[in-house]
Amino acid sequence: MKRLITLLRHGETVTYDARGDFHRPLTEDGKLNVQRIGAFLEKQGLYPDLIMASPAQRTLHSAEKLHKILFPGIKPAITQDRTLYNADAHALFSALQGLDEDIQHVVLVGHNPGVSALPALIAGADLRKKRMFPSLKPASMIMIETTDSWSDLGPSSGHVLQQVDAANVAQDFPWPDKNGTERRKRPAYFYRQSSVIPYRNRKDTQTGDDIEILMTLSSGGKHFVIPKGAIDPGLSAVDSAIKEAREEAGCMGSATEPAIGSYHYQKWGSRCDVEVFAMKVEDLLPDAEWEESHRGREWIDLSRAIEMVKEEGLRKILKTFRENALQDQES
Repeated sequence: MKRLITLLRHGETVTYDARGDFHRPLTEDGKLNVQRIGAFLEKQGLYPDLIMASPAQRTLHSAEKLHKILFPGIKPAITQDRTLYNADAHALFSALQGLDEDIQHVVLVGHNPGVSALPALIAGADLRKKRMFPSLKPASMIMIETTDSWSDLGPSSGHVLQQVDAANVAQDFPWPDKNGTERRKRPAYFYRQSSVIPYRNRKDTQTGDDIEILMTLSSGGKHFVIPKGAIDPGLSAVDSAIKEAREEAGCMGSATEPAIGSYHYQKWGSRCDVEVFAMKVEDLLPDAEWEESHRGREWIDLSRAIEMVKEEGLRKILKTFRENALQDQES
């Protein structure tokens, strides 16, 4: 049986995070380059049965970005293994040897120097023959084919099929799907988005407002926003919006369908369409459990929130939000 091993180094990361190395996130370019590798694999029909990743933020998020691109073809599982964090080549090799024999194609997302040294333990003879000395840059991959069982892997087991750098694949993405002829700056699913307006009832004696909106700082920290994001492949619009609210604002609650409105705005050179749902906040995550706690969050009076949002379409929805929220509570 032929088996494929795709070794991927995580995308580019920030150089420092106050919480430590384990929590260093991907840069925007790092995320985009991993998605470009995912689109490259999808175009060739090279869907993995399994994605293995260190649970460090940079490797896990790289695996998740890859997963979302490949999802339309297959839904591979993502296996997190703490022993893969900054693991050397021998530890990574042992992880491959322990795979279930039913697995035909595995993607291993790892760290340097281990992930760059690993090919020598699987395809050392072929590397010497081809005079290849892999040193994987961020978001670059090497694919190795073998016919050995996982438990029998060794330096003469495999041969290198290709080594690919994100800089050398298509820099844009097909739209509206992998067979589309139009090209866009981001993956197709980025252009269909959803949002929740997180709110609570609280009377302000000065302004007369009886609704407050939970807003967070934008990713750049320049202005306050309402949680919004691309609809994750495999999730409904409302479920994706609830997930986004938990990640961006650290809030949880019940969102109701149907959407209370929709709007569109321009980004990445094209139109993004957004479905908007109301969500009454029931609980807030502590900072230690809130994925994007660096954003900060603040309860804002509805009238002030209307003035603060940038998108005119969202502003119109907020202007009628009190009536929509009351209807949701009564239903």
